[in-house]
Amino acid sequence: LYADRSLPPPPAAMEGGTEGPPKPLFGGCWSCRLLSGTGLLLAAFWIYQGPRMRMKLGVPPSMGTIAQITFAISERGG
Repeated sequence: LYADRSLPPPPAAMEGGTEGPPKPLFGGCWSCRLLSGTGLLLAAFWIYQGPRMRMKLGVPPSMGTIAQITFAISERGG
């Protein structure tokens, strides 16, 4: 076969292969994902427990308390 040597090779051929899929932002580290996910769940639980304890003591809930519980439930369920 005849190869035209007057044209430069394509960039992929110069690098020694074709480019693969792009790498994930943090390299796909499962321990990092597990640690951050656990931290988010624990933070939601902490936010949920504060107003709940106050309501158990008989303190009537305020709008802020209701908003805090709603936010914590949406974080845990989502």
